[in-house]
Amino acid sequence: MTDNASQHATPATGSTAYLQAIWAIVWKDLTMELRTRQSLTIMAVFSVAAVLVFNFALELELDAARNVSTGLLWIVILLAGTLGLNRTAAVELENRSIDAVLAAPVARSAIYLGKVLSASLFVLALEALLLPLFIIFFNKPYWLPQVMLIIILGTIGYIAAGVLVSSMSVQTRSRDVLLPVLLLPLSLPSALAAATAVAAFMRPELPAWSEVQAPIALLVAFDVLMLTAGFLVYHYVVEE
Repeated sequence: MTDNASQHATPATGSTAYLQAIWAIVWKDLTMELRTRQSLTIMAVFSVAAVLVFNFALELELDAARNVSTGLLWIVILLAGTLGLNRTAAVELENRSIDAVLAAPVARSAIYLGKVLSASLFVLALEALLLPLFIIFFNKPYWLPQVMLIIILGTIGYIAAGVLVSSMSVQTRSRDVLLPVLLLPLSLPSALAAATAVAAFMRPELPAWSEVQAPIALLVAFDVLMLTAGFLVYHYVVEE
């Protein structure tokens, strides 16, 4: 009876420890960002400046600007997110905090998932700033729950790929150039699918499910693929 109880208790304890490790990584990243405010500040300043430039550059062609606003949104998210990922990885390398994390007796996959979660929170905070600006300047219904869900799905896949690529490129001398060169083409299928799906909801009438089924399915598949790849190979990336 005791043996059976211990056998059932071990997986629960392991699962709890695994979740605690993920939360510890998230808490560490959030605390570091609250102290330095480097990544979020860079992302926010770049995003607001980009939106203002797009708005005033296309002011004479408001209809055209509204038609391409979905593409502009994802351009800003991708570029600002890349800046944030690059800066976060660079700060960890400079402070040698990544060495302390890797020395901890936790699974590398837990470190990866924790970093994906914390980076996703940063980008979602940025999107919470961006969406009201796009609603004001371009007068499009970005407040729809379906649109927000699609943006979240696109963000998860992009960050899952970004954490993996930034961990590979941060050790190189040309990391500032290498990260966007590798990450932007890799995340392009997700960004295109998300932009296509969001654009369908920008019309006056809501789209039928058949119109958005393919891009949403691609988004989900991309998220699963990137998370699985990172879960499986992150150990080899950080060891190198």
